[in-house]
Amino acid sequence: MHLSSKNRTVAAAVAAALVFGIISAGATSMQAQTTPRSVLDKGLAITGLTGKDVPAWHIKANYKLSNGNSTESGTLEEWSTGPYTWRRTYTEKKLSASDWSLTRVQHVQTRESKLNLTQLDQRVATVLTNPLYQADDLKPDIQLDGQGGTFSGLVLDCVIAADSVRAASKIDPNVLYPRFCFDVKDATLRYIHTPISLISYTEFKPLGSRQVATKVNVNMGGKTAADLEITLLEPLATADQAQVAPSGNTVPLPYAHQPGDAPLVPVRITECAYPMDARDAQEHGVVVIPVVIRKDGSVKSNGPAMGPQHLAMAAGDCVGNYKFEPFKIDGEAVDVSDALLYDFENKAFDGKVGIASEPPPTPVK
Repeated sequence: MHLSSKNRTVAAAVAAALVFGIISAGATSMQAQTTPRSVLDKGLAITGLTGKDVPAWHIKANYKLSNGNSTESGTLEEWSTGPYTWRRTYTEKKLSASDWSLTRVQHVQTRESKLNLTQLDQRVATVLTNPLYQADDLKPDIQLDGQGGTFSGLVLDCVIAADSVRAASKIDPNVLYPRFCFDVKDATLRYIHTPISLISYTEFKPLGSRQVATKVNVNMGGKTAADLEITLLEPLATADQAQVAPSGNTVPLPYAHQPGDAPLVPVRITECAYPMDARDAQEHGVVVIPVVIRKDGSVKSNGPAMGPQHLAMAAGDCVGNYKFEPFKIDGEAVDVSDALLYDFENKAFDGKVGIASEPPPTPVK
């Protein structure tokens, strides 16, 4: 499942080039008669496995995840009959657990699972099957910028929000608005880039009208955070579609907050202390903290925080003091999962955190 040494070298080189602006510095304008919006639309039409035009499908994938000094590896098997009807089974060493999506808002998981299925869905399944989910934030009223360039033999058209700082308001624009880079030749998604991260997509296979990258590398801060590889990709036979139905003892999963949902409303957000170890290491930037907001509005961590090591530890310890208004669906309070974005930049605390799933407000003209 590991990237070949050649692919790993290329991924590392591209990460360095994009992070330090080598491609940007030599970038050219996009091809004539091509607009950033048309490039994005072409990419959306063929990328991922969540569109309404995608036939029922079945995949198997291997993954290796790194977070600081710890690593975990395993396999994912997923059966899907539509955007909101699927089953995922994760297996690590002697552990195995499944989760199911029955409708857009109803998810269940294996009872007493020892695997963090919410976090695995975010770091593995979503990256593989729905890589352009952040494009939901690029609403038609958001102006886009485009750049063209060539790297490692690929001619790329890259798309990003034109005035991302203004459009993102109080939220870090690099989290809301990554740069999406598509192959000019066939519109396949090749890279998703922010100043601290790079996701690379290679070795494509078709399914229906879609092109699916079977190898994905996630690089955070110059280090590999995830290696993912789809080993089987096939249409799901009608006789096998019963695999999607829940089996055995299950319990509800927190509802995963989506772009377009009613906003999560903070009641109390306290400042996270900037640790001395982080100062010594000159760490700064955004930490992503997976959380569950309970029905009563209290907050608990939902897996390790992701970001610079000492800052991530500090931010993960803070969230137990946070409070939100209860999130309701059809008038009933439910547990809801999301990721909070805490920005350590040695500036005055303004009492706000970013929320990963929430689209920014429409920019003021």
